Amino acid sequence: MKYAANDDIETWIHLFLNGEGDNVGLSEGLKMKRRYWLGPIEIDISYLDRVLGPELNMEYVEDEDWWNYNVNQISNRIESGWDMPPLIAENREGSLSVRDGNHRLGALQKLNKEKCYVIIWDDRSVENISEVIDKKSKK
Repeated sequence: MKYAANDDIETWIHLFLNGEGDNVGLSEGLKMKRRYWLGPIEIDISYLDRVLGPELNMEYVEDEDWWNYNVNQISNRIESGWDMPPLIAENREGSLSVRDGNHRLGALQKLNKEKCYVIIWDDRSVENISEVIDKKSKK
């Protein structure tokens, strides 16, 4: 929240992805061009689309046992009061595609949580993100 208050959320993104988030590849990819950021904001988790999981239709299919292990570990942390970092999503033509935090989202879904904090990027403008959220909230 401190980085967001200073209009410097992108710095936090790279610090997180290169540290606790352990997603250096995403960090490097994000640096390839200008991104527009919104967040962290609290939204309904039903607005988010996972891209990783055991389902065969996922962009990144993961072994079901490994998926369940990770989701269970994160669920336990959440139930113990963990201050979970926000998910990181991309606005992909109206889909809020979770690019970092799919296991966290799975844990939230398992725990029947309705909302979570997310940071969303778009390659064109923050207004594009706001329009998508407005459309989803009216459904």
